[in-house]
Amino acid sequence: MKFISWTRPIAFVSLCFMACSSLSAQSIGFSSQSTTGNTIGAATPNKPVHVYYSDPVKGTKNGDGSAARPWGSLSSMISQGLINGQDNTTGVVHAGDLVYLLSGDHGTIYLDNYHGKFVNTDFITIQAAPNNVPVIDQIIASNVSKWVFRGITISQLNPLGGQYFFLVRVSGSKNMIFDSNTVCSIADASKWTPANWASLAVFSGMSFDCTSATITNNVVKNVENGISISGDGIILKSNVVDSFANDGIDFTASNAIIQNNSVTNHYGQWNDGYHHDGMQGWTNNGLITNNVLIDSNIIMASTGAYPTIPPEPTGAGNDYLQGLSIFDGTWNNLTITNNLVVACAYHGLSMYGISNSVIANNTVINESSDPNAATWLGVFAHSGLPISNVIVRNNIANNFQLSSQGVIDDHNIALTGNNVWSNAKTETIVTDPTKIFVKYQKPTAGYDFHLISGSPAIGAGTSTYAPKLDITGKTRNTRRMDIGAYSY
Repeated sequence: MKFISWTRPIAFVSLCFMACSSLSAQSIGFSSQSTTGNTIGAATPNKPVHVYYSDPVKGTKNGDGSAARPWGSLSSMISQGLINGQDNTTGVVHAGDLVYLLSGDHGTIYLDNYHGKFVNTDFITIQAAPNNVPVIDQIIASNVSKWVFRGITISQLNPLGGQYFFLVRVSGSKNMIFDSNTVCSIADASKWTPANWASLAVFSGMSFDCTSATITNNVVKNVENGISISGDGIILKSNVVDSFANDGIDFTASNAIIQNNSVTNHYGQWNDGYHHDGMQGWTNNGLITNNVLIDSNIIMASTGAYPTIPPEPTGAGNDYLQGLSIFDGTWNNLTITNNLVVACAYHGLSMYGISNSVIANNTVINESSDPNAATWLGVFAHSGLPISNVIVRNNIANNFQLSSQGVIDDHNIALTGNNVWSNAKTETIVTDPTKIFVKYQKPTAGYDFHLISGSPAIGAGTSTYAPKLDITGKTRNTRRMDIGAYSY
């Protein structure tokens, strides 16, 4: 499914995630191109200048913001004009300050030119006070900069009754940090019916159209769609999307790092007419997307943790969860490494219209018992555009569907012999996954995708273009490179 997203100018930044060497007289890897000066990720906030307190239960508008005399809720602070991050002419909380939120409901937060001066000259940090659980109903930020939200619960049931509703929506903004927050429609949706999902689940947990943003360590759960990023220079790292009905993570960002995220437990009974994806990318208005690292993410349709979420989809067609895919647009310089994808549809790891890219050391597994849902790792042409300089190497997948032109594939292991279109046909066929992995008990979600002793994947790869670390962060042995996301 495609999110509602916003078009932003694409800026090209020099990245160096991996060494570039020649391949067919061209190089693969992140390239140096003209830049607008945007950095990858937000800047680092300094030590706060002043510390203030916001208490929606005991605070008052007559307080002074101290721990002894806190102000009321964060939303009331904004309506009172207490925050001005652009200058010191008004307000009390200024650029460089920290506001601790105490337990209670802080309302809906609007950060825009209409509600105040929020294009900050230095970071203003909004953070949960120690041992407190503050709740914000919704955060809407437009054309602002240098804000930090940390350790906060952002939650409410969909007030629009199934229509598009975003718990966090950030647009046209720069230098934004969202860290260690919990974002959900409801804390526990294990007893929800399909009707509950249709009417109560919010459309989107977190949606960002940003330049130089850092989104880390957040938990997004019980929503239709988890996290969406668009723009330039975004780090999306170590986030969890769990129990979702449509898409887990969507991305339309150049110069981006998408790393160590976990997308699990798709609500398989949901059927809304869209195709559902663990992670999906596309481009805006025909622009080329450049320089994206997608590394060490886990996508698993079901972990078996939620009884009401089927271990495999119960419907047909649109009800199947696809894995990690880019279906349209033009993409250049992608590094897709160390990802574990356990999907229920054809498109396990599918890339359309990519060039100068590396797909290495991924593990792509079919979780469905439907024999027609043969999950593949695929590279395909898009809209007549030729594929050029794509390396597919050191991967384990149910099968491979690779373009016959522009793709070099080698040192891969396939679990079936159904590979087609592959130019080199160099995949090793191992039909018994229990000979490869520590534990494989499909479809009961009884998995451990570490390599078992004696696995044919051990030492069978090549270190050229392979990642230096595996999915767990363990250093790989470059003299005896293992195949797949996990090293032995």
